[in-house]
Formats: sequence, C-alpha cells, structure tokens
Amino acid sequence: MQSNPWKTAFLFFTFSFFLVGVGVGAYLLGKGALSLSKVSPSPSPTSQAESSPVATPFLSETEMIQEAMYEFIGKGATEIEVIVDKNLGLHATGGVIDIGAEAGGAYWIAAKSGGEWVGVYAGQAHPTCEQIAPYNFPTSMVSACLDELGQVVNR
Repeated sequence: MQSNPWKTAFLFFTFSFFLVGVGVGAYLLGKGALSLSKVSPSPSPTSQAESSPVATPFLSETEMIQEAMYEFIGKGATEIEVIVDKNLGLHATGGVIDIGAEAGGAYWIAAKSGGEWVGVYAGQAHPTCEQIAPYNFPTSMVSACLDELGQVVNR
C-alpha cells in the first residue's frame, strides 16, 4: 500500500509546529515572561514592615451598596437580606427581606454621593420628594414621590 505524500507532509509540518511552540513556551517560561500560575510572590519582610498593618478588604460595588443599606436600615447581614436588582452607577434599587420571615419585605433605593453609597429610602410606599431631591434619581427608577402633605407626585 502506497502512502499519501500530502498526508506525510501535513503530519511533518504539524509535528514541527508543535515542537516550535513547545520551544518558544519553554524559552518564555525560562525568561520569566510567561507564568503558568497566578500566585504572586510573597512579599519580603521589609515590604511587609512598610505596608499598613491593617489590610482593608476589597468590596465589590454590590457589596458596597449592601453595606450602605445595612447601615441605613440599622440591621446587619445576619438579620436581613439586601438584594441589588439594578445598579446604574450612581443610583441603585433592590429589595430587602427579614431573614427567616415567611412573607413581607420592602424595596429600597440608594445613591452614590461623594464616591460613597448611601441609603436613601427603604419601605413599601413611595419615598418623599425631599428624600430623593438631592440625588437626581432617574424617573425610570423612582417614578413618583410623596410631597410634604403625603400626596403622590408623579415625576
């Protein structure tokens, strides 16, 4: 049986390409330009002494919003669950439920002010117009508010 010369050439070039790739990878690994792990080297004792003694934990944007709402409502993560439904960057909304409650809950709104998230309203009705005025909430998020007489004002 006669061998196909194209098949032989294809196998030869494929194997050669593989060997060149392995060689380039080994060279880059040896030079330190390529790393197989994402573990950073441990800091030296001198760099540990220069850094602050208390590490600040990194919080995601969602976690920062949740923390603001825990503070606003006055209950912690062991008492309530804060759910972020929508985050528009400067304004957020979602729901809150008591942990272990069979029914109920409320909605909340928060705003980013001075680079920090602050709770603005949590409840089952409309926020007051006075509460939302400083934060310029979009009408798609807060379509109505209560005036000083408790009347609903469509925005």
